[in-house]
Order: sequence, then C-alpha cells, then structure tokens
Amino acid sequence: MVFVFTSQRNNLKTMKASSILNEADLDRILIIKPSAIGDIANSLHFLRGIRQAHPKAKIGWLVNQSYESILTNHPDIDQVFSFDRNIWKKNLGKSISSFWQLVRKLRVFKPTLTIDLQCLLRTGILTRLSGAPKRIGLEDCREGSSYFYTHLVRYPAKGMHAVERYWEAAKFLGCQGEIPPASFPVDEAEKTHVLNLISRLPRPWIGCCPGARWLTKQWPSSYYAKTLHKAQSETSGSIILFGGNDDCKNASEIAALIPPGTPVLNLAGKTNLRGLIALISQMDFVFSNDTGPLHIAVAQGKNIISPFLCTKVEWNGPYGQFHNTVSTSVPCKGSYLTKCPKMICLDDLVPEKLFPLVERTVQKWKASKT
Repeated sequence: MVFVFTSQRNNLKTMKASSILNEADLDRILIIKPSAIGDIANSLHFLRGIRQAHPKAKIGWLVNQSYESILTNHPDIDQVFSFDRNIWKKNLGKSISSFWQLVRKLRVFKPTLTIDLQCLLRTGILTRLSGAPKRIGLEDCREGSSYFYTHLVRYPAKGMHAVERYWEAAKFLGCQGEIPPASFPVDEAEKTHVLNLISRLPRPWIGCCPGARWLTKQWPSSYYAKTLHKAQSETSGSIILFGGNDDCKNASEIAALIPPGTPVLNLAGKTNLRGLIALISQMDFVFSNDTGPLHIAVAQGKNIISPFLCTKVEWNGPYGQFHNTVSTSVPCKGSYLTKCPKMICLDDLVPEKLFPLVERTVQKWKASKT
C-alpha cells in the first residue's frame, strides 16, 4: 500500500483542481457519505453540482443501509451501495465477510475517483480499497483517514456551513457558479398513502418532528405544544406530528398537551423513511429541532421554524433558511455537548421567543394564498 507523505499532500492542497484532475478521472465517481439523514441532505447540493458538471459520468453512492431508501431511484445517482452497520458491530466473522463483499462490489463499479465526505477511519479505508486511482478527502478529516487519500480539499475559511464545505469539494471536481438546490425524490406510492391519511384534515398542515438524536437538541414537548397551538389557532389548520420510533414519546406528550378540539394527527413511528419524505413534502409548515427531517424539509422548500440549542446555525442550520431559526442566547450556546446537566438554554429559549417567527411565517403563508 502506497501512502502520500504529508509534505506531498500539502503541496497537492494548494494546487488547482484543473492541474490535478482530467475528464477521464471523472468518468466513474464514487461518493462515500454513509450517514446521517441531515448530513446526507446537506451533501445533495454537492451531488446536484457534480451531475450538472459531469452529465455523462457514472455516479455511485455508498450509504448506511438504514438510509439507503432515501437515495434509491435518485435521478442523479446511477448505483447505490449499502452496508449494514449493525452486522459490523455484532459478529466478527459476518463483519469480515460483509466488509469484503462490499469491497468487491465497489471494485466492480471501477471508480476512477472516490470522494469521501465522511472522512473517518472506516470510510477512509473503504476509499482506499475502492480501487480508485484518485481518492479525495476533506481538510477536516479525522481518525487518521487522511493517509488513505491522494488529495485533500482545503477550505478557504473556518466555520463554514456543511453545505459550503461540500461545495468546496464540488469545485475541486470542476463545479462552478452558485450552489444548486438539493432535492429528495418523493415516492409516488408513499405520497398516495400519506394523502389518504391526511387529506381530510383542514389546511394548512402544520408538521412537527419533535425529537433529535441528542437530548441537548430537543426542545421540550410543552414548548412545542404551546407554539404549535399558536400556529394552529392563527390558521385554523391541523397539527401533524411525525418522526421515527425514537420520536414517539415526544410526539405523544405534545399530542396530549394540545387543547381538546384541536385537529392533531400523530404519525410518529408510523412511516418508513420514504414515507416520511413523502409526508414532509405535503406540509405547509415544518417545526423541527436540528435533526434530519429539518434538512429534508429545507431541501423540499418548506416553510420551517426551528429552535437551536447546542448547535450553531451557521455551521449546521437549515441552509438558505437561517432566518427561520431562533437560537438560545446563553453563553454556552453552540457547545455541541451531547449531554448537559444544566440545560439552562431551556430557561432562555421559551416559546414566546419563537412567536414572532411563527407570526411572520403564518403571514407569508396567508399572502401566498391570496
């Protein structure tokens, strides 16, 4: 195995992509971005740009099996590769067998260039084993993954949003101009199923995903109930709660706190991932923490309303809709702590601080209907 020495890699960083890559290098492109939903959503701008710049290229994408369905049949992807991360965790024999089966599939694809947008040890190894002669990583790679790349993409500034960081990689691969919009394909069968569930509810449909993987990202159920009820009372619409199985507890709490007589439908845990995308596509508003469904809603051009606690809007917020977020003002905001014994941000970011944003969003929706 041949590695690029640090001095060589640093020289390559400063070179223009045009002096490193030629059209043949971009004939078969493998993108490695296994997870999670929000990160995949933010990387779809990159995908759109690559497809526009290289319409004849064959594009493959390696993704965690849990998220495979959101990329299947995507018009900009020719082939999706997936792996079951749970098998890799439980059984060493199956893990090794599964790993080499995946490597063989990647090599059959014969990528001329592999770009790792995850940039961790495991994805770095897969980048190297993909067989691509050109292997691209990002400047902020971790876990020693840089040793598996032939080139690194340098960022022009610190503190860039994820979408902008990925776009620097796209420019390295020949993309130009403004960052294009992202898109999630909506499954028509799932859309029909979703409409059967919600079509009798009065519009507007006010969607809410109340959970998040980190507890420090979760706005309290009582806050959501109060804010959702304000939006509903000003529009005479319906509240629709959604999310995965982990969001069921929060959704049930909110549903129980909404005043009686308010149209509420709790669909949390009752849709698959493609169904969730279809459901979000039908919403008029989407309330959400900093989590995957928020970024799906943004990619679909929805009006979003989002409280931000431990993460930074400028780094991970809804791209193009920063103005539709409200952040806490406590000194420790944007700490990225996954656990916090104090959570003083919840005393600061109360529902009333979101009310002006709710009112503006409602007025915008009403104006669009006149």
